[in-house]
Amino acid sequence: MKYLKWLNLIPLIMFFIVDKLRGTLISRYLLIIIVVLGVINMLIAKGMKEYCISSLLLVVSTVAGMILYTYYYYYYVSAGPETPIFGAAIMMVYGFIAFAVAAVGTVVVVIKDRITQKASEA
Repeated sequence: MKYLKWLNLIPLIMFFIVDKLRGTLISRYLLIIIVVLGVINMLIAKGMKEYCISSLLLVVSTVAGMILYTYYYYYYVSAGPETPIFGAAIMMVYGFIAFAVAAVGTVVVVIKDRITQKASEA
């Protein structure tokens, strides 16, 4: 169970895989993977500290994967002047989705912690 948090590194390489398989960068599959990983983080977290670490790992791997992919695309595929701007815009979309999932999960984990705390007091 303790190694499940390393699944949050999947978005780090998924940008390359999705681009090679589908030829497009905005993919609903990658968005679904990010949301599913956020839900998994909510379900397996034993406390707020563990959840924050897992969610931060998800957000950082999503943003870092997009930065690496933009760097790769700019230097090895197309050195057009619009590539960094387009990459930054897509990075903001994916980063916002990962951050939103983390924010919703924080509320869920806090509520879950409060419920277990009240149950242990009673």
